Amino acid sequence: MDFGLKGKTAVIMGGTSGVGLKTAEMFLQEGANVAVCGRNAERKDKAFDHLLLYGSRESILAASCNVTNKEDVIRFVDSAASRFQGIDILVNAAGQSVMGHFFDITDEQWQEQIQLKYFAIIHAVRAVHPYLVKRGGGRIININATLAKEPERHMVATAATRAGLLNLSKTLSQELASDNILVNSVSLGLIRTDQWERRRLKNAPDMDPEEYYKDLAAKREIPLGRVGEAEEVASVILFLASKQASYVSGSTIETAGALGKAL
Repeated sequence: MDFGLKGKTAVIMGGTSGVGLKTAEMFLQEGANVAVCGRNAERKDKAFDHLLLYGSRESILAASCNVTNKEDVIRFVDSAASRFQGIDILVNAAGQSVMGHFFDITDEQWQEQIQLKYFAIIHAVRAVHPYLVKRGGGRIININATLAKEPERHMVATAATRAGLLNLSKTLSQELASDNILVNSVSLGLIRTDQWERRRLKNAPDMDPEEYYKDLAAKREIPLGRVGEAEEVASVILFLASKQASYVSGSTIETAGALGKAL
């Protein structure tokens, strides 16, 4: 199937690992240019080398960028637009969770979640918007989580800010519609990513990985009986960026194996 992405340029915030990196792979396979960024310089370099398996050196930009720093974001977005003569797609994939109940979460942790779930998106949308307008429209895809609709007490800060991001995404879809910019969310359940791998190595380093994730899926009562894979999320992102999704905006697609009961 032709997704209509050949020659398009996708900027992926937080694209040096996990879902963001897998998404970059798929965009390259469809003939798009990709610009990925991350705070960790070593991980950024590894991501660039990895992406060369899927695209040419000329079609890839990997840069160091703190997505919560407005100047960093502007610099990265401008460099991507200059390198590829424009931008068509923004994927906001940066972020991490913090575990803890209300009285356990520090002010610093609250601020971190607010910066990642709000201002990282705000900075990126502001920076990319003029370039999307010049193209006559484009796509913005925000990666969210089922926590946005079904909060959990042990993840209070992440859940609260995820809910705000869901609201922000809906508002942006309405406000940017006149610019022909489609804004959607992909809501994740439990996905096997680098973040979960770090938790596994910390909590159960001697346990077989497959058994660990099977046990985790059972404990979380995921109806499909397994955790998701990064490529399953990236496939949904690819669809939302494609010509096939030309009338989809303001939507949230849950990629969670039927986890959760919220409508």
